[in-house]
Amino acid sequence: MSEMMHISLPSPLKKWVDRQAAKKGHSTSDEFILDMLRREQATEARERIDAILIESLDSGPSTPMTAKDWQNIRAAGRRRFNARRKK
Repeated sequence: MSEMMHISLPSPLKKWVDRQAAKKGHSTSDEFILDMLRREQATEARERIDAILIESLDSGPSTPMTAKDWQNIRAAGRRRFNARRKK
């Protein structure tokens, strides 16, 4: 579902956006803005993943996975799947 959002830009910034859209092969300024926002979302997601990886590296020495660990992971996955399916 798309929603409309209107923004006002100062003339120099609007001209820059239009130039960037053309330079990067977008047919409209709207496409360029959408692309920029999607790239920002991807960067934010990557930063969250990196933070989680660093946290895991700093959490101490690793231990071998046990059958019980895998059982718990599968059970958690089933719970999450069922919760999403109910929505």
